[in-house]
Amino acid sequence: MRHVPIQSLLQTIFADQAGKTAKQRLDRAHRLAAQKSAQERKAYIERNGTTKWTPLKEHFTAELGNKCWYTEAEVVGAPLTIDHYRPKCDYWFLAFKPDNYRVSCPYANSPKHNAEHGCAGGKGDSFPLLDETKKAKGIRAIKNEKPIILDPCNEDDCKLIAFLPEGRPVLHPAYANDPVAIRRVEKSKILLNLDHPDFNSKREQLHDDIKLDIAIYEELPESSNQRRLIRARMTTRISQTAPFSVAARQYLSAHRHLDWVAGLLTN
Repeated sequence: MRHVPIQSLLQTIFADQAGKTAKQRLDRAHRLAAQKSAQERKAYIERNGTTKWTPLKEHFTAELGNKCWYTEAEVVGAPLTIDHYRPKCDYWFLAFKPDNYRVSCPYANSPKHNAEHGCAGGKGDSFPLLDETKKAKGIRAIKNEKPIILDPCNEDDCKLIAFLPEGRPVLHPAYANDPVAIRRVEKSKILLNLDHPDFNSKREQLHDDIKLDIAIYEELPESSNQRRLIRARMTTRISQTAPFSVAARQYLSAHRHLDWVAGLLTN
């Protein structure tokens, strides 16, 4: 899960005319929804919402690549969608607020069977809190909530995840004694399908490819053109638009005692 600085991202997106138009449409939809009764509002959001927030997906992917913000997967044959981090069914007042939007693959957003856990993952309309009595009824009360589901737009949440060589996501060792972190990571692994076998196998392959490339690099003469190609490949793997880039960076960090690897990670 790579950190997405949502506020600065939105500032960039809304700077041009297309972005300003999209923002105006969202603001107008929010004002209209606020004027309706609860039943009318729900129907209005279901009927008009998708056309208002879907255009932002192209802006998001243009900046950060065609991958899920939760799983970092680039899913072939399945469309990415705009997910409401806080579900619109319970948080109508955030339905048209773009800082509540996350680009999501079907595995993270919709129920998909996960053989690792023998159950369906995908957050759907689930949004458990550490303290359900603090559930917000309006925008101002959001600050009082403590969500269980990890948020890619919260940098501290992204620090809670690490990856094993076999590709499985685990709690970062730095938080081993934090019971809240343990609970949030374990629950998020299921609700976001972070631990799906397909993703684990891809991260495992990534680990093995990085390890092999480093071994080959170290055997090559300094003047070898293949060294340049390997460095370029590593740079691509850890770029923010690459699938599983956080796992790639962690796997590469295991070799940072090598000067050229340390240089790639720094740059």
